[in-house]
Amino acid sequence: MAIGLGKMLGFHFPENFNYPYISKTISEFWRRWHISLSSWFRDYVYISLGGSRVRTKRRLVFNLCVVWLLTGIWHGANWGFVAWGAIYTFFICAEKLLKMERRVEEYPLLGWCYRGFVLLIVLLLWVLFRSEGLHIAWHYLLSMLGLSGNALGDATALFYLEEYRVPLVAGILCCTPLFRKLRERWETKGKGEQCNALAAACQMVLFMFSLSYLVINAHNPFIYFNF
Repeated sequence: MAIGLGKMLGFHFPENFNYPYISKTISEFWRRWHISLSSWFRDYVYISLGGSRVRTKRRLVFNLCVVWLLTGIWHGANWGFVAWGAIYTFFICAEKLLKMERRVEEYPLLGWCYRGFVLLIVLLLWVLFRSEGLHIAWHYLLSMLGLSGNALGDATALFYLEEYRVPLVAGILCCTPLFRKLRERWETKGKGEQCNALAAACQMVLFMFSLSYLVINAHNPFIYFNF
């Protein structure tokens, strides 16, 4: 949305998120999520340490540990972010050592199963990322999994699903390149101008809706406000 509005106003921004939730692996997710930050750590930390072109697997694991330790500390100096970075270190090291990116391409069924696993891990770790402490994250995760005395389909969960069904469906659709593919198809049929006008109108409506939502919810800080 920001890129589209930037073009409308005459500014051009590099793409910072490239549909990360369709990633096949956790490593791919971090190549698609917050690309500017990931690229900075890759270029100035990971590659400076030798990257993946090292003689031993131990050195590769060390390089990844350093990168993700610094990534966690960059987000905040507390144990939650350190644990968040450590868990990602474990999964990314495992993917590198097991060559998962090659395996998911060679075996389609494994690829689809692993894609679901990636999405699950990423969503669970967002809880740790946003929680104020490890104990709060732990209790939150137990509640999400129905292990704290609550049922997965209890009245509260059903209420929120009903209340936010439209934003939820819109969010799921916008996490996929569906609209981009539709736009490319329109452009191949010579309807590029109509498509651009429709996209601009939709982005403006979404922008106004977002502003109104922020005004109604007086305190709703941006996720990276403190970083």
